[in-house]
Amino acid sequence: MQKTRSVGRLILGIFSIALGIVSLVAFFSITYIAGVGFLGGFYGFILIVLGVGLILPKKEHDTAEIR
Repeated sequence: MQKTRSVGRLILGIFSIALGIVSLVAFFSITYIAGVGFLGGFYGFILIVLGVGLILPKKEHDTAEIR
């Protein structure tokens, strides 16, 4: 049985993905500034990954398999 995520985590995940997309769009518009565009693109990628991690269901680990 998979546990569902709370509404707050879902909202934060969607917000994080939206900020990541905005950051990636800004990356393409300010790439002429040295370094700033690269950091904006990296920041956008991290925000999208964080948002996906917040939304996806948590994996359950079986402790018997670890031993």
